[in-house]
Amino acid sequence: MMKTRTNFSRERVGVNHVRTIVENAGCFFKEVDLLYDVGHDASVVLVVDNHVHAKEIALQIKSGSSYVKSNQCRFPASSAHLDYWAKHDLLTLGVVYDPEEQVAYWVDLREESKARLRAPSGSGTSISFEKSAWNRFDRDQFSSILVPLLLGEAPLLSLDTACEWLNSAEMSTHHLGLRILCARHRQSIWTWQSIIGAFRARPLDALTAATPIAIARMLGHDDVGFHDIPQSVRGDAVALALDFGPDEIAKALALVEDSDFERPSLGYSMMPLWGMTVRSPQILASIMGSVRFDGEVRRRAAGLLGWYRNEPEWWRFWLRDGSDKTDRPSL
Repeated sequence: MMKTRTNFSRERVGVNHVRTIVENAGCFFKEVDLLYDVGHDASVVLVVDNHVHAKEIALQIKSGSSYVKSNQCRFPASSAHLDYWAKHDLLTLGVVYDPEEQVAYWVDLREESKARLRAPSGSGTSISFEKSAWNRFDRDQFSSILVPLLLGEAPLLSLDTACEWLNSAEMSTHHLGLRILCARHRQSIWTWQSIIGAFRARPLDALTAATPIAIARMLGHDDVGFHDIPQSVRGDAVALALDFGPDEIAKALALVEDSDFERPSLGYSMMPLWGMTVRSPQILASIMGSVRFDGEVRRRAAGLLGWYRNEPEWWRFWLRDGSDKTDRPSL
């Protein structure tokens, strides 16, 4: 009797799982003929509300227990695969189906391949990635998270879930939660209570510059500010930030990564934090004079304090505590 490949049925489970999710979302799933399967198993044309977008992505799908662990997926890749995915016109997502969970997870193979090709060895290797809240390839996540991300939009996520993700120990989940809160829910006071609370509570190595930049945008930045926040919400949120002392400002200074505060640097993006209150010079002086803080942070505080002393009138532009409204911009 004729036999199929030993792994044929297992492979089909993963492909069929992905096909069902894609087609139930109204998108087009185009499976690649086995004759032409040299790095892609299928492609997907994105369709939202019956509108076909000029966006097509490629998929490479793996299925089986050999590709998964309890909290991680593994995607085998030769050096030829890495080169193919890194250079292909279509963005390639790797999808791994876990038969125990009956859930799949995805990873951006283009970015992962580019990163490995830049490494000194540049050789083929297994691409391992975490199972996270945001990279599940299931019915809900495909439409609410993956499709918006592929279209360059913020995922569609509730305020409660975004706040939960913001507080995740897993950095990519944390960062996506922050992005969603700022894009979809910035007109809620709960968003700013959560973001400011996370900034205060999370250690430095569990934060990126995106968090203090978001707070600075809420405070009102002439270049990148969130100017559509209702004044009633902004007033309460600003009050929370005005309570920052040396610890919070030093933490933000540590995330600047250099001593550049000129437009369009990270330091400039956080400018409202450095000058939001009449206490700012005293806060910077306290950081500069305290051995509790890293030497580079102290030097950055000293540089800002010198700027204050040389151009005191300019710093009135950034005041947010109502102590001196002369020549201040309206928010």
